[in-house]
Amino acid sequence: MELNDIVKLQVNGNDIGNVSTVHYGTCKTAGGTAAKTASIDGLILSTNALVAILFVNAFEATNPTLNINGSGAKPIYLYGSAIPVGKVRANTILTMVYDGVRFNTISVETYFAPTEGAVDMGLPSGVLWCDHNVGATSSTEQGYFFSWGNVSGHCLNGVGDYDFGTATSGEPYASSAGAALTGNIPVGTSYDMARKNMGTPWRLPTRFEFQELYDNSNTEWTTVNSVAGRLFTSKTNGNSIFFPAAGYYSGSSHNNAGSNGYYWSSSFNSADNAYSLRFYSSGVNPQYDYGRFIGFSVRAVQ
Repeated sequence: MELNDIVKLQVNGNDIGNVSTVHYGTCKTAGGTAAKTASIDGLILSTNALVAILFVNAFEATNPTLNINGSGAKPIYLYGSAIPVGKVRANTILTMVYDGVRFNTISVETYFAPTEGAVDMGLPSGVLWCDHNVGATSSTEQGYFFSWGNVSGHCLNGVGDYDFGTATSGEPYASSAGAALTGNIPVGTSYDMARKNMGTPWRLPTRFEFQELYDNSNTEWTTVNSVAGRLFTSKTNGNSIFFPAAGYYSGSSHNNAGSNGYYWSSSFNSADNAYSLRFYSSGVNPQYDYGRFIGFSVRAVQ
């Protein structure tokens, strides 16, 4: 089956009108590039044009635009605002109406199964969460520990004596790649601990995605296979993911394992600090601000 045939089936399946009025295309722009382009034979873009575009790559940049046949970059919207990162995964078809200013999305459909280990928590953004930490092989393993923005993991499952240092401005963090960052970790770059260790389409979550997960889940402090941690269960579909309380590293010391969990986001706060998820037996802080030199766990999303 050709790609355009898949698009036609999707359009018919959503009953959005006469298929002869729909213009079909494919966009192969890299996921990290916001300015998307496509070519559609014979289309002169005008108000109320209906297009169905297959995006080969996931959206990994904020405020995406679409330029069809050189008509100029037009914003891609969903529900009245820019379509969010994470909503469009690889091989997703967006059916959109052009209103003279922007493309308004009326249908989002992914035709290929998500990567193994991805859990749909029924979140408004469509983001999928991995069921285990970076470096782990099961949901209860601690995995690797990372300083913020540095893709080399250390002390797998809490074993090892790597020195993370004791200050963001001191060694060894000060001489690391991550120390040079003055903003959020860009998706898929040499600073993205999830992407570099797990590959496409995995990436670091933002602090707002931790907040979304928390807001849309019931959370419970529990033990799984004798490992303490926090279970997040979707309020929408009942799916769940478990975060082990892996603790953290400062210097070469492993602290708070079994009583606290700390997970880096991609979100920058200051020259010294970045945002993370923190939890313990009596609570959860989905936007916890702490020193970038510290060794925290990483949980990927796509």
